[in-house]
Amino acid sequence: MSEEPIKLDERSMPMNSNPDVIVIGAGLSGLTAAWQLAQRGHRVRVVTKGWGATHWHSGCIDVLGYHPIESDTPVATPRDAVADLIAAQPHHPYALVGLDGLAAALDAFATLCRDAGYPLHGTLDRQWLLPSAVGAFRPTCLAPETMIAGDLTRHDTEPMLIVGFERLNDFYPELIADNLIKQGHLARGTLVDTPTLRRQKIVNTLVLARLFEQAAFRAEFIAAVKPKLGKAQRIGVPAVLGFENAIAIKNELEAAFERPIFEIPTVPPSVPGMRLHRILTRAIERAGGDIRTGMQVVAADAEGDRATTIWSEAAARRVPHHAEVFVLATGGILGGGITTTYTGDVREVVFGLPVNAPTDRMAWLHRDFLDARGHPIFRAGLQVDTAFRPLADGAPRYANVHAIGTTLDACEPLRERSFEGIALATGFAVAHHVQLANHSTSA
Repeated sequence: MSEEPIKLDERSMPMNSNPDVIVIGAGLSGLTAAWQLAQRGHRVRVVTKGWGATHWHSGCIDVLGYHPIESDTPVATPRDAVADLIAAQPHHPYALVGLDGLAAALDAFATLCRDAGYPLHGTLDRQWLLPSAVGAFRPTCLAPETMIAGDLTRHDTEPMLIVGFERLNDFYPELIADNLIKQGHLARGTLVDTPTLRRQKIVNTLVLARLFEQAAFRAEFIAAVKPKLGKAQRIGVPAVLGFENAIAIKNELEAAFERPIFEIPTVPPSVPGMRLHRILTRAIERAGGDIRTGMQVVAADAEGDRATTIWSEAAARRVPHHAEVFVLATGGILGGGITTTYTGDVREVVFGLPVNAPTDRMAWLHRDFLDARGHPIFRAGLQVDTAFRPLADGAPRYANVHAIGTTLDACEPLRERSFEGIALATGFAVAHHVQLANHSTSA
């Protein structure tokens, strides 16, 4: 993931030109749609108030962790589980995309990451079980090369060593080790400190990721850890092995320690998530796309069944953005794309689209905050047709508006552990539908 100057091709848009397609939102689904649309020759602009969920998710691609959703047993084979889910829930986003469409999206994204020097490993035929920041296991489909040595389907004859850093909050290696032991895995935890760390005013994931890019700090880290290795067969560390050169850094550490090393995702900000974000934004810009941040979209205009303009709010004034097609990737309840009021209203914030949600405000939440059933309000979303156009009274409200990601209803991405899979699959699928509609119009 070396830093290279971005060279825009002949499709690159002048700053004052109008795009063919505007994507609203810059989470994983929005960036995926923009990347695919730009690759297919569309003049694409992403308009967003800020960066999305890539900065707080694990940096892995969860396709389906649990099915049925109430199960305590993680899915072993995502392909089979997704096929069962599609059969049982015909309105789920995966059902609209299809298993082949999901597979194509995963393959395209894995290829993009591999070409960027940051390989993701995994298939729909096998699930990884990776340790979390509290020592639980996380089922995931695609994982960065920096994490896969932590796979908990492997059982060592000697404990793995979990290494943390002094003053790094929310990553406690002994807690992680204790919880791994309770699940039948040999582990022990330790903290390290170095001269460079002691000179830092604060120690967080971003600071550590920048330090790991420096050879001198890596030498300090190696010297601090080596005396603690014992008979450990692999080493777990917070996911902070640099922004641009994570694979090279991992390889250097493994050579020094003579054993595998793996990253464990931390609380936000997520360094692995930011790596994926950089890969996607660079791919969009290289293909001629345009990304504008600091612009919160608050309204839209339409003529008949076609949206014509969206309005963003920045510097105390509204700015119009015109396009032929709009892709709504605002993230639903969690992303602020769907809001609620104390009177019980649930609304989509840009186009005013109808939201499928409980009509009784008292039914939004269960009494227990940690209720195993989840909370009904988090299933609120937009109903769409097979081209992901939001419906009103059973028909598409706008012919040229599509919705993707967690803006959709009929799914529970957090409980299902399907967040990234839905984002990739729906972003990929909408680019295909826009392309088909464009060809049909041209013909």
